[in-house]
Amino acid sequence: MADLLVRLLARLYPSIIIREERTGGGDEIKALARRINPYIDLSGQATIEAVIGAARPRWKSTRTVFAGCKGWTAKLSTNDPQGCGTSKNPFGAGLAACLAAADIFRHVFLPRTEPVGEFKIGVPHAREWANDNGDVEGYVGSLVLAGAGAIGNAAAWALSRTGVEGSIEIVDHESVDLGNLQRYVLAERDDEKRPKAPFVAGGFNGKLSASPHACTLAEFLEEKRHRVENLLLALDSAKDRCAAQASLPRRIANAWTQPGDLGVSSHDFLEGACVNCLYLPDGEQKNEDQIIAESFGVPDRLMEVRTLLYNRGGAPRDLLAAIAKARDLPFTKLLPFEGRPLRVLYTEGFCGGAVIPLDEPGTPANDVHVPLAHQSAMAGVLLAAVGVRMGMTGFADSVITQYDVLKPQKRFLVYPAAKHSRERCICQDADYREVYRRKYR
Repeated sequence: MADLLVRLLARLYPSIIIREERTGGGDEIKALARRINPYIDLSGQATIEAVIGAARPRWKSTRTVFAGCKGWTAKLSTNDPQGCGTSKNPFGAGLAACLAAADIFRHVFLPRTEPVGEFKIGVPHAREWANDNGDVEGYVGSLVLAGAGAIGNAAAWALSRTGVEGSIEIVDHESVDLGNLQRYVLAERDDEKRPKAPFVAGGFNGKLSASPHACTLAEFLEEKRHRVENLLLALDSAKDRCAAQASLPRRIANAWTQPGDLGVSSHDFLEGACVNCLYLPDGEQKNEDQIIAESFGVPDRLMEVRTLLYNRGGAPRDLLAAIAKARDLPFTKLLPFEGRPLRVLYTEGFCGGAVIPLDEPGTPANDVHVPLAHQSAMAGVLLAAVGVRMGMTGFADSVITQYDVLKPQKRFLVYPAAKHSRERCICQDADYREVYRRKYR
């Protein structure tokens, strides 16, 4: 829990005080914080605190959140210490770290939000197939993690800390850049420019063997002849998610973040909603170039934006100047994006929080990640749990789990996903259904 919590906090807060009371490991955690941010200040007096375990601190601050866990369950309180169990199960600990980071974030940036009080929250459906008190052990077969970004990093963090046996293949064709470091929980400052797939796969050293694939998901699926047992989607766009579903994996889980909440879903292709059902438009939709041009505040330069997106061209200085003027931003904040692909400016700048402040997020599309590290991390931890469940049980039902980290919610919103009402999804198409049946008998 301390490991993930520091990985989350050290990316946003320039000053963190780390105190170790009982179990040791304080120096290791401090070293981790410095590797993430070499300029971090680890001295001074804390004003807000996160306390892990049953110890009551001997110092006072303006706000304290107590975090604990037991197996699959996270425990949080703003009143009393919460103990930790002895299990090596990473899921309850991961959830608790994300919830503690969310409470600190709300207190700093959304001070009118009510405190959490005290509550317990567990991984949905875990008790139906796993022992709440035990370690995560068993055989998960073959997993594929598509996407080694913010959600994929957190999913890998959790999966690499389980005791499950099997294999996992990490698929991502991109490299870590400086803008990623604010969201990727596994990334440290020296990891810039490393290919994502080998970088994430390198964190697995247990019974779950990992192999990297530095290629696009389409290329990977082609190589596998479109036969995948358990596919975990940690992708940026609805288009890529739908393309992954169209390859007809046996079982599939999907995770996302968006303005307002995070979500994780699992899917039964024949009996319930598939991934495509979640993204079929109910009416006319704006094109990507329209969404991006409007987010930049330059709808009058739509054709230029469209051409740059199509050609993957770099952002010219005059366009950056126009965006800065339209959004009332310092031009110096946009200069680092000069010459870089326009889509990078949008995803890492406007949707990644590097340019637009929190109270002025622009108008990003719903299929682009929100840049709260703890939000993406929670989605990744939940995605990993669903992946373990699918692999161990060979079962996936169509269920959606959602959570809003900007509110002090005490439970997940969990509900079944029904097939699309207009009956025009691939999971309702006779040809696709027949191919799926033949594929998996």
